[in-house]
Amino acid sequence: MGVLTSSFILSSFLFAALPIINAQSSSNATKINPHIDGIPSIPQVTDCTDVHIFLAKGNNETEQGQRQLKLVDAICKATPSGVTCGHESIHFDNKYTTVFCVSLEEGAPAGQKQLLDYNKKCPDSKIIVAGYSQGAQVVGDVLGGGGGTFFQDCVQKPNAGLDPASKDHTLGKQIIAVSLCGNTRHDAGQSYNELSGSPYNGLFPRTGALLEGLNKWSNVLHDYCVESDPICTNGTDAEATGEDHLSYFDVYSGQIAGWMMEKMNAGGDEGNATSSSSTMSISTSTRSSSTRSSTASATSSSAEESSSATSSTIPTNTNDAAAATASETGAAGSGSEGMFVSLGMLMLPLLAITSLL
Repeated sequence: MGVLTSSFILSSFLFAALPIINAQSSSNATKINPHIDGIPSIPQVTDCTDVHIFLAKGNNETEQGQRQLKLVDAICKATPSGVTCGHESIHFDNKYTTVFCVSLEEGAPAGQKQLLDYNKKCPDSKIIVAGYSQGAQVVGDVLGGGGGTFFQDCVQKPNAGLDPASKDHTLGKQIIAVSLCGNTRHDAGQSYNELSGSPYNGLFPRTGALLEGLNKWSNVLHDYCVESDPICTNGTDAEATGEDHLSYFDVYSGQIAGWMMEKMNAGGDEGNATSSSSTMSISTSTRSSSTRSSTASATSSSAEESSSATSSTIPTNTNDAAAATASETGAAGSGSEGMFVSLGMLMLPLLAITSLL
């Protein structure tokens, strides 16, 4: 595929994914994160829960505005009465103005520390790890190891992955499911690949020891990629607009959560230390009512993240999740509040892509 075509595809995706920036200078600079694109407001929790989900957000998403919260909602609603379910985000600077490799170098060790700390504190919890887009690369680096050369020829320092057979922790038994969606480091033909993009490599496929390290987790891993996603297929579909990269959790949350419930009921292929005492089920046909077009046309990401999160346990089997109270700086509000797009900021990701290609 030519340079111009690839640049157009990826820049189209990036422009669709970027948030609307609030150019107004007002006293209401800090707002409560709204429900945008059907994303539920679910407080984070670091206390021990029966089911605990770690999320790695996509580029420029906020922790309380990330698309994967739709998946969290599907998982937690599927757990039976009496089973507690919570989530927390892996903390790293994912702003689109931050050098890509800097984000990765923050995300991988942060994710490992959070997982290891939780493993020590809550050894009986069942852990799910989920990453989207840039966050999928971070999760892959956490588990399989990271390093390499990426956008703008930035070089990520190598890091070792977590070995499921290690005697220093029991994460190999505690982690029962890992999902990657729209993975920048998607690898063609792996046994854990799902959807129509399975035969294709992403922008930065893993090779050698990095692929071997990730494959140690293959029994609990699914890597979801659609052929029309230019990120996980490296622009294979010339007609791709980036819309399908943005809509995984509108279309596939039920399917992904259903597979995770199956892994939970089975205790994980690695032989979870604590098997489920209850039968958990979810219909794999469950789909969000949100449409692809609404997802592609707007993003819930704000320009900056809040440095704090509200701690709370998510009640299971409740139709409406408790409203989150995490505040964010510069969060996108309603269309009536006079939003403007900063063209100078919008050009930064395009320049990064074109300089690489």
